[in-house]
Amino acid sequence: MVLKRAQVKTFKIQIMKNKILTGLALILAVSWLFTSCESDMEKAQNDYDASQVIPKVLSVNGTTLALQTFSYTYSVNYWRAGSTWTWAVTGATLNSVSSDTRTATISFNTIPDGGKANITVKETTSGGVTSDPKVIEVQVDPFCPLAPSGFVGSWLGTDGMDLPNYFFDSEVVISNPTATTVKVTGLNYGWIANVWGETVINGGTITMTIENAGTVVIPDQYCFTTDYGGDPYVYRITGTGTWANCGAAPTLNIAYVIYYESDGYTLPVDWAGDDFPEFYATLTLDETKGAVQNSRTLKTGNFNFPAKPHR
Repeated sequence: MVLKRAQVKTFKIQIMKNKILTGLALILAVSWLFTSCESDMEKAQNDYDASQVIPKVLSVNGTTLALQTFSYTYSVNYWRAGSTWTWAVTGATLNSVSSDTRTATISFNTIPDGGKANITVKETTSGGVTSDPKVIEVQVDPFCPLAPSGFVGSWLGTDGMDLPNYFFDSEVVISNPTATTVKVTGLNYGWIANVWGETVINGGTITMTIENAGTVVIPDQYCFTTDYGGDPYVYRITGTGTWANCGAAPTLNIAYVIYYESDGYTLPVDWAGDDFPEFYATLTLDETKGAVQNSRTLKTGNFNFPAKPHR
């Protein structure tokens, strides 16, 4: 069938009308969808009740090893809209709190009873609900100057987790002092062999920075290579600590973690859980004495650790 010119024109006009109607229908559908979503959002906002949020202080950044006469900052490391945080201290001085209340500056001017200070943090939501307190225990050591060269020697003590049978007698050797650093050999040797069942076959010496404020820093670096079942495993280490030189001999407290270089699996926390975030070495520079008694408060309770993961 051959269409006449007038019919062709009418046919084209009809196609254009159909396209316009289709476009209008699409616009109306999108408009309805937007209105519907907006209505759902408004309903969700109207139904939201901030007073029903049960807050919990998840975690706090800051050292658990402090030194007398110095100040340190502590901060919550998460954010909840509308929340505020309240800080309190026992055995220390609360110097200031940031305008958003998430960070506190605390000084340890004196040695508290038992050598331990407590920092308490509470969160209050926009609905006025206050969390249970989270308490951070801080070991406070006295401060007397000591140059990096004074660290050279054998440091005796304990090293491991805060749990009976998971910390071990330790001898850590410090050498090669510079103006700001020393070499440290032997951290974690007891735990890695007795708990993890691995033998150190290479490395084991790390660089530690000595800071004038009575603190030390172990930058992220290669730690050692171990053997397990005939296979090598490469570990890295990172940590912080404090040193003191006011007693009969210098003392050193180091908190640190080690982790597999291959996948970042971190010990002890990824294996033992949040109750055991770090390893702790408590050491004294005095070669005439035997191993120094562990000075940390050991945890008690029924801790059922999982089997060592297959690597």
